[in-house]
Amino acid sequence: FFLTYILHDLMRPRKLPMTVLAAAVAATALICRGPAAVQVQAKDVEDSPLPSRTPYPKDFKLEDALNFYSVESTSLLKRSMLSAGFSIEDTVEVSESYLDFASRALAAEKRRIEGIRDAIRDRRQCSAEDGECTNEEEAAASEKKTKDDKLSPGFGHFLTPDLEPGQAELLRWDHDGSVVQDYAARVGLPPQLVPTLKEYAKGMGMYDIMENMLYDDPLPPNGVRWFSFQSPYQKGLGVPEDELRNFTWNVERPAKNWKSDMHWFNTADELSHEDALRALARGGFDEVLKGIGEKFGLDSLHVDSVGFVSVTNCDRGFIHTDWEDVDGRAFNFLLGISNPEEGGPELIVENDMKGETYYGSNAGVLVGDGTRHGTRECDHRGYRGVRITASIYLADATRGNLDVLAGDTTSVFPPTGDGPGKEWIWTQRGRHWRRDSGNGLVGDLGRTPFEVEDYEDGCTEEDCTNETERGRNGCLKTCRVFMDDSEYKPGKERREVLGY
Repeated sequence: FFLTYILHDLMRPRKLPMTVLAAAVAATALICRGPAAVQVQAKDVEDSPLPSRTPYPKDFKLEDALNFYSVESTSLLKRSMLSAGFSIEDTVEVSESYLDFASRALAAEKRRIEGIRDAIRDRRQCSAEDGECTNEEEAAASEKKTKDDKLSPGFGHFLTPDLEPGQAELLRWDHDGSVVQDYAARVGLPPQLVPTLKEYAKGMGMYDIMENMLYDDPLPPNGVRWFSFQSPYQKGLGVPEDELRNFTWNVERPAKNWKSDMHWFNTADELSHEDALRALARGGFDEVLKGIGEKFGLDSLHVDSVGFVSVTNCDRGFIHTDWEDVDGRAFNFLLGISNPEEGGPELIVENDMKGETYYGSNAGVLVGDGTRHGTRECDHRGYRGVRITASIYLADATRGNLDVLAGDTTSVFPPTGDGPGKEWIWTQRGRHWRRDSGNGLVGDLGRTPFEVEDYEDGCTEEDCTNETERGRNGCLKTCRVFMDDSEYKPGKERREVLGY
C-alpha cells in the first residue's frame, strides 16, 4: 500500500492511467523479491500462480546478483507494463513510455531502500567520545528513568504520551487520566523547532547573554534593559556590515513577589517581531499552530509575541494565569530550549492540586484561558547553570477578546491598552493559521495595512528607551516601534520583503 501511494503520487503530474500504477507495483514487488516468495493476498487473484523464480546458487555473490538484476529488471519491467495494458511498442526500451515508467518505478524503490537505511541508522545513537552505541529506545528509557528520579512525591504528575509533530492532547493527571485544565495541553514539536530557535538566539549573540547575564550583571526586580542585535538570517545573505539592520529586544525582570531571578527577553518592535517569525517558520511552527487550532476548534491564530525566559534560581513558583476571559482563544506556548542536566522539572500546572512536569525534548506545554501555572522551584547556581525556555503568545483575535489581548503587559511589544497596539493586533488576525485556508508562517503575507505616527511633539531617540516623559509609546514612528507600510509592504510574502 505504501509503495502504491508513492508511485501514484509520482504518476499524477503525467496523469497516466491506473494501469501504469498497477504495473509499477508489480515491477517493484518483483524487483525486490528475495528468499521468500511474494505473497499475493488480493481476493480476485488468490488462486493465480506466482511467477517462477530462478534458483540462486549457494555461493551467489553481490556482483553476480547485480549482473542477474541488470538482466532480469528489464524483463520484469516490460512484463509489468504488458500486464497493465501497455502495447508491445510501449515496452521498447527507447520508447518514452518505457523510460518514464522504469525511471519512476526504480526511483521510488531507491527512496524506499534509503528510507529503510536511514531508519536503521537513526535507531542507533553512538557516543563520539567512547564509540559505544546504545539502542535509541534504551537511551530514551534511561533518560526517562533519570528524570523520573527527580520528580517530587509532594507534587502530582501528568501523562506524557509520545506525540507526533503538531499533535495536541489535553494535559491529564497520570493517576486517573482526568483533565487538568480545559486549556492546558501538550503539543508535539517538529524535530527542527528547538534547534532552530536555539541557533537563532546564538546567531544574534543573545544566547550568550541569557547564559551569563543573570550571573555577571543581573537586573534588579522590575528592572529593564535594551539590546540591539543583528539577525543571523540577514548576515547569511552577505549584506555588508555597515548595511545590516538592527533588531531591538528588551529584557525585564519581574517584581520581587516572583521569588526568582527570572529575566524575560522579548522582541521590542515590529521589525524584530517579523524576524523572529522567520525563525518559527524555519522551525516548522506551522504544524504546531495547525494542531492547536484544530484541537480547540478555533477560527484562526496569529503569533502575538515571541520571547525567551531565563532563570538560575526560584525559591517559590509564582502561580498565575497568562490569560483570562478570552473565550478560550489565547495561549502561551512554552517549550524548553535548555535545562541543566542536574535540573529537575521545569513547570507547575495546578487545579485543586499542584503538578510538576518537564517540557520534554519533543513536546511543548500550552497554557491558555484560566490555566494556573508557574516556574518550578530550582537552584542551578552551584554549577552556573541556566534554564532557558521559549515563550510564544498566540491568539485567535475577536471583537470579544480584543480588549483583553491589548491589555497584556508581559512584553513591551506590542504596546498595551487602547490605541495603536490594539489596532495592530487586529491587523494580525488570522495571519498564521486559518481553519479553512491560509499561507501559514512559511508563505506569510504579513498583516493588513496599518498607519503609524508619533503622538507627541518633539520626539527624539532618547524617548525610545522609555526614560523620558513622552516615552516610547508616544513616539511610535520616531522609535520605529511599528514599520511604515512603505517598508512593510502588506500583502507580499515576508521572505520576499525581508530577503529570507
